[in-house]
Amino acid sequence: MMVRVHQQLLLLSCAFGCLALACANPIRTSFDLDPTADFSQFRTFAWVGPAPLARAKQGTGAQSFVSALDDQRLRRAVDRDLQAKGYTLVQNADEADLAVAYSVGSEEKVRVHQTPTSITTHPFPRRYRYGGWYTGSSVSVQQYTQGTLSIEVYDQKTEQAVWVGWASKRLSRSDDSQRLINEAVSKILVKFPRASGS
Repeated sequence: MMVRVHQQLLLLSCAFGCLALACANPIRTSFDLDPTADFSQFRTFAWVGPAPLARAKQGTGAQSFVSALDDQRLRRAVDRDLQAKGYTLVQNADEADLAVAYSVGSEEKVRVHQTPTSITTHPFPRRYRYGGWYTGSSVSVQQYTQGTLSIEVYDQKTEQAVWVGWASKRLSRSDDSQRLINEAVSKILVKFPRASGS
């Protein structure tokens, strides 16, 4: 009877652990900006070629890739969020105040999780009061893909970076690409300064 209770408790704790891991997979974001940049002078933006960070990541073990559809989704999401902050998209980068680029990457990672276990057994009738006690641990190894999106914004005149934001998330086959891109871009740009006068 006691063995069965311990086994059920162990299974229940493993189930709750798996549920917690499944829920604890948010998009993590951060940003950095040049404190000397005067954002009040910026009103327009345009897209430029591959971001310097994308070139820098080559050969470091990280993979950089994006499909044509995801490229369109990313650009539309960034356009939408920057326009909502009062910036105007222009097609000619030479006429823009800000130059915008992005890079994506993924990296294979391994997570090892160790759960302590203990099981009490009573192989003899109760009158002998002898029992066994087993302690050990359950180890699970999980391989996953960590995806990263970086959005870089440059002052077109000085060609210096004025703002960089990035998002990172453990990717899953069940992720909806459109929803994931929209959520990541919105979270990255939430603290991007609004255009002056908007």
